[in-house]
Amino acid sequence: MIKVIGLGLLAMAICLGLQALASVLAARYFSHARTQPVGRNPWRTVFVQFSVLMIVLMLGNIFQVAFWALLYRVLGAFEDFETAMYFSGVTFTSLGYGDVVLEGRIRLLAPLQAANGLMMFGITTALFFSAIQQAMGKLAAANQTAHEP
Repeated sequence: MIKVIGLGLLAMAICLGLQALASVLAARYFSHARTQPVGRNPWRTVFVQFSVLMIVLMLGNIFQVAFWALLYRVLGAFEDFETAMYFSGVTFTSLGYGDVVLEGRIRLLAPLQAANGLMMFGITTALFFSAIQQAMGKLAAANQTAHEP
């Protein structure tokens, strides 16, 4: 049991590294995008920026799901990667359908992965919310200068 928990904690640490990488890439992109003028259609500009930000952050989460799926395959929990990926995605998002389950001692990995997913989506949400706040401030400032005499 201790080995499985240790393996789960190691997997969580690796996922934190993947999340940090995605977060840094997303923050760098948005930091650069934030300095660009909003143009004639500011809402479209913000929508495109948010779309890129969302894709980068979601790719970070998808890579984490794939990492857990690979771990499950290496441990022999599933016969194919597609099933491992499905189980990993359902677990990482804490949906927990229950149609595919882990057996034996490694089943202790599932709650660790679910906790990991909750934490990583929390980081993703925090970054996205911060970007929204910054963008709204920029839009408000652009709107104010457009209406000055």
